[in-house]
Amino acid sequence: MHQQPSGLAGVFAAAWPRKGQILLACAGCWLLYSIVVRVKDMSVENLGGMFSNSISLSSILILTALGLAITFGVMRVINMAHGDLMMLGAYTAFFFTNKRALPIVVRNVGNWFGERWEFELAGSPIDYICISIQSATGTLWHVDLNLYLAIPLSFLVVAAVGYLMEVLLIRHLYSRPLDTLLATWGVGMIMQQSVYHLFGPNLQPMHMPEGLQGGPTIGELTIPTFRFFIVGVTLVCLLLVYLWFYRTTFGLKVRAVVQNRAMASALGISTRRVDAVSFAFASGLAGVAGCIFAHLYNVNYAMGSEYVVDAFMVVILGGLGQIPGAIAGGLLIGTSNNVITRVFGIDEVIAKVLVLLMIVAFIMVRPSGLVKTSERTYD
Repeated sequence: MHQQPSGLAGVFAAAWPRKGQILLACAGCWLLYSIVVRVKDMSVENLGGMFSNSISLSSILILTALGLAITFGVMRVINMAHGDLMMLGAYTAFFFTNKRALPIVVRNVGNWFGERWEFELAGSPIDYICISIQSATGTLWHVDLNLYLAIPLSFLVVAAVGYLMEVLLIRHLYSRPLDTLLATWGVGMIMQQSVYHLFGPNLQPMHMPEGLQGGPTIGELTIPTFRFFIVGVTLVCLLLVYLWFYRTTFGLKVRAVVQNRAMASALGISTRRVDAVSFAFASGLAGVAGCIFAHLYNVNYAMGSEYVVDAFMVVILGGLGQIPGAIAGGLLIGTSNNVITRVFGIDEVIAKVLVLLMIVAFIMVRPSGLVKTSERTYD
C-alpha cells in the first residue's frame, strides 16, 4: 500500500499542489487582466483579425491533435509520424488540385533514374518518355479537382497509408513503446524523403477556390471566407468523430477495447481490427488537416515537423487520449499564441516559448491535463 512521506517532506508534498494551483491562478489572473487592459485600446479591425486568426489556427490544431488523441486513447501509441501524415494529406490535395503536379513527379522520377544509372537524362530515351508524358498530362491531366473533393480524397489516401502502417509495423510493437517511437519516427523520415524526391524541395502554392476567396469586411479589415470554411470543416469532423464513437456498432467496440482490452477480446471483439481501423481513421483526420493547411500556406515536404510539436502540446495539455481535452487544448493554445503575439507585440517564436512554459507549469500542478481520464472499477 502506498504511504505518504512523513515529516517535513510529507508536509511539503501535500502543500505543493495547493500552492502551485494558487500561484498558477494568480499568474493567469494577471495575464488576463493585462490582456483586457490592452485589448480596450485596440481597434475593431485588429480585434476582428485576432479573433479570426485565433479560431482558424485553433481549428487546424484541433484537427491535427484529434488523430493523436484517438491513437493514444485506443492503442496507447505515440505516433511520431503523425505530422508527416498531415504533410502527405497536403501533397495529396496538391496532386489532385493542380495539373502541374503530375508533370513535376514525372520529371523528378526521370532525374532520379538518371542519377541512379549515371547517364545524362537530356536526349536519352527516358527523357523522351518524360517529355511525352508531360505533354500528354499537360493537356489530358485536367483533374483539377476543387477543395471540396480534395478533402475526402486526402482523408482516404492518408487513411490507407495509416492502415498499412498499423498492419505491417505498429501492431508488432504494441508492448514496446520505445521501439514504437523509433519506428514511427523512421516511417516519417521515409515519407519526407519520398515526397522530397517526387515533388522536389520547392514550396508548392495551392490555388484557392473562387467561392472561398474574399470575405466580409469590417472597416478596413477583410476576414477571409476560407477561415470560416476551416471552422466549418473542423465542426464537421468533430461531429463525424462523435457519431463514429457513440452512434455506431464499431464505435461501441472501440470504447469496449479502450475500457478493457482483454475482456473485449474474450467477448469476441477483434481488437486487431479495432486498432487498424482506429489508426487509419486517426491518420485520415491528419490528412484532412494537411489538406486545409495546404490551402492556407505553401506546401513543403518538412511542413509536418512544424505542426506536430504543437499537436503534441495540445494532447498533453488536454489530457492524454482525451478527445474533449484535445478540443479544449487546441482552442487554448491556438488562441494564446495569437493573442500574446497581437496584444503584446511579441515575436511568434517567443510567444510559443511563453505558451510552452505556461503549459509546463500547468502540467506540474495538474499532471492529468484539462480532462482527467475516467476510470471504472469492476466488482
